[in-house]
Amino acid sequence: MKRHYQKNPRVMFVVAIFLLLGLTTSSSRTRLAAQRAPVNKPDILVAVVSPTDSADSEGNMDAVVLIRNGKLRQPYPEYNVPAQRKFGSVYFAAGRKYRLTFGGGEVGTATLKSFSMGCNNVHAIAQLDHHGKIPAKLSALATNSASLGNKPTARRAPTDVERAASNLLVAQIYRTRGASPALLRSVVTTNLTATDLNGDGKFELIGSYTIETKSRARRDLLLIAEPAGAGFKPTLIEYQSYKLPPEGFESAINFVDQLDIDGDGIAEVFVVQHGFDAYGYSIYKQRGGRWRAVYSTSGDAC
Repeated sequence: MKRHYQKNPRVMFVVAIFLLLGLTTSSSRTRLAAQRAPVNKPDILVAVVSPTDSADSEGNMDAVVLIRNGKLRQPYPEYNVPAQRKFGSVYFAAGRKYRLTFGGGEVGTATLKSFSMGCNNVHAIAQLDHHGKIPAKLSALATNSASLGNKPTARRAPTDVERAASNLLVAQIYRTRGASPALLRSVVTTNLTATDLNGDGKFELIGSYTIETKSRARRDLLLIAEPAGAGFKPTLIEYQSYKLPPEGFESAINFVDQLDIDGDGIAEVFVVQHGFDAYGYSIYKQRGGRWRAVYSTSGDAC
């Protein structure tokens, strides 16, 4: 004998509500999972552009860093010629254009002409178009990013007052490291730049200095100083004391240029360090009012 069950409208309504809530929750979870899924952004390349001896409108390009999802990565593996050639064929392909920056702001374009293999490195030649905004013999940066360096350039020669203040600070630094008055008179300024690193309208000073004695002893200094009262105070002191090898290779650290690569409003400082038949690049970042090296890579190493 069959039993006939009568459907209860109230029960059916409750079941429908639960089904609807379940579907809504599942859909919400799916949307949240999609929102939380990592988005792989295109890699951003930052390269150093150095002047060539052949023409003012040409520059040598060295790949310094790839920015991958906010992380600083080596452009290519060392001691891997196939990988380096592949990198060159993609990033340094003839005709490819890069935005040229100087002092943290865009000043023109760099158009790739060719690339070649160096000593564990990839070198490129680029045609530069900056309308004289990069002073002769100074380096700049190039990037394939459309967002980096979208601000006015903030780099210039120091004033006489700034230069005098820097000289006083440099003398004090060398003096505290045992330099005699005679050595202090032989300090050579390799480069001194005034630049606004944090966009506050006050210019910091970045300078490289050296002392070399007749016995071939060297004392190198890289300095970043910020305004403090009527003078400046050091926020980075990179000091080296060593004797030159017979081949004469020094290991001084020199300022290249600046660029805010992480978008925090404070430009990172790019430097080049010389070495024994080699050179390399480093990036300094300001943390807690002090500068720290956060990344290094080989530029050429024979």
